[in-house]
Amino acid sequence: MKSTLFGFFLIFCSFNTSYKFVYSQDGLEGIILEKFYISTKEDNSKPELSGHLTPGSITYRIYVDLKPGYTFQAAYGAPNHELYIKSTNLFYNHVEYGAEYPNRIPLRTYSRNTSRLDSWLSVGGAGENQIGVLKTEDDTLNVFKTSGAYLKNNSKKMGISLEVVDGMKEQYNLTFPTFYQMDSTIKGLGTITNTNTIRTNNGAWASMGKGSQGADSLSNKVLIAQLTTDGKLSYQLNLLIGTPDGKSEKYVAHNPIEGEFTHPELNFGSKKIKKKIF
Repeated sequence: MKSTLFGFFLIFCSFNTSYKFVYSQDGLEGIILEKFYISTKEDNSKPELSGHLTPGSITYRIYVDLKPGYTFQAAYGAPNHELYIKSTNLFYNHVEYGAEYPNRIPLRTYSRNTSRLDSWLSVGGAGENQIGVLKTEDDTLNVFKTSGAYLKNNSKKMGISLEVVDGMKEQYNLTFPTFYQMDSTIKGLGTITNTNTIRTNNGAWASMGKGSQGADSLSNKVLIAQLTTDGKLSYQLNLLIGTPDGKSEKYVAHNPIEGEFTHPELNFGSKKIKKKIF
């Protein structure tokens, strides 16, 4: 137990943490939950190739919305600040190309069936050499198309169709997420396993070095997770955010103490919390 706690403590030692009072909120604008896609029966036409994808499943993307100049450093759980992302039903994993993070999924596979809907954790990436962007902030240039009848839903319930924008922009040298004390947790996001819960009170996924920024440094929205499920999604997040002067800020979902901030959008899914889904 001591070695586990010590290993997790090293995450925070690797950043220069500034201590401020909880009522002084700075770099975190909020959390954006995007409804990226809603699956159809055509998307489940060959489950032997892509895995079973229940029609009506929603692909959600979670973005950390930061002020310009700030960076995403880590999403973490600690003994007094549990982190979770969960659904009332299983998350969808692609049976051939599913991965714990999108940088490992070859871009060429996105044209074949539904690998673009795989569930994963991220520090900005949405695929091989692709950074994730909100559909409302994407352009219509170089839209990535999927073959056949896959990913063709154009229902207004899911916002802009993936035939119009794809939620990705090409960017090389993207940071890969580094996982701490989460091996057993993220196994459920692989190709042959399933889970409905990502949970930790002593681990994190992090963007080491300078941290991650969004594709547009001014709007600065960093994609940290994509989950596809036909259940009800909920989450409770704790974040480490880098400041422009090289320090860090901690944001926790509940019960902040001195040296920690909080934000209501770090929680989603309880009866008391209402949130617009983009």
